Amino acid sequence: MKIEKATAGLGATNEAKRNIVASIEFAVRASLHEEYVDADFVHSILGKISAKSEDRGDEEDVGYIRASLVQFGEAMDHGISTERLGDGIDGNIAKYWELLFDLDTGCWKEEVQDEYEASGCDLLIIDCMEINPKFRGTGIGLVAVDRTIDIFGPVCGLIACNPWPLQFTPAFARDRKALNRLKAPDVGQDEAVRKLRAYWSILGFWPLGETGIYLLGMAQRGSRDSRKDREALAGPVPGLAGRRVC
Repeated sequence: MKIEKATAGLGATNEAKRNIVASIEFAVRASLHEEYVDADFVHSILGKISAKSEDRGDEEDVGYIRASLVQFGEAMDHGISTERLGDGIDGNIAKYWELLFDLDTGCWKEEVQDEYEASGCDLLIIDCMEINPKFRGTGIGLVAVDRTIDIFGPVCGLIACNPWPLQFTPAFARDRKALNRLKAPDVGQDEAVRKLRAYWSILGFWPLGETGIYLLGMAQRGSRDSRKDREALAGPVPGLAGRRVC
């Protein structure tokens, strides 16, 4: 196994970002053996976000973003059956397969194709993002997601996420130390979910019915405003200052 690393700059463009210069370093795990199996077409991506102020040289840990690049099209080209893709790679990935793809053909469902203009069958899933309390409200989280999509999204038809606050996941709910580290706002689950979904909608993600899945079509994203305008969106979001961005 090999881990490939790459870094990308995250621009800080307004006063709200407190003159922060941020960057993200990606580690991508991929198999090097020749006999591919289904799991070899799911690539785990970890992006570690760091930042420093323009007037200080000390770099600080901002948080992380986890994503999965799922090569459904490439898998089928290598003889992996649609049944195996939808049933056995990973439970979390299977739900996206069932909701987005025609189980017989392995292509996007017709309604998904029509709505999001999806082309290739690859899918980028933003699994999770966590921003340390000190840097919440600066917009770094939005820019980190946008940059992750810039780098890994062009080969994909769709970008997907399932916005859900970490403090309400079983892993964190059972771990008091983890909850204390999160310093999540004292709001109920419904309110936290509503705010988090509003946060992701800033980048153009739209809900897929009542499934809880949010989608962004790469073809539609390409027709959006310029990068400068998109980065302007990354300023503080009304009602979200100090909230979680994961």
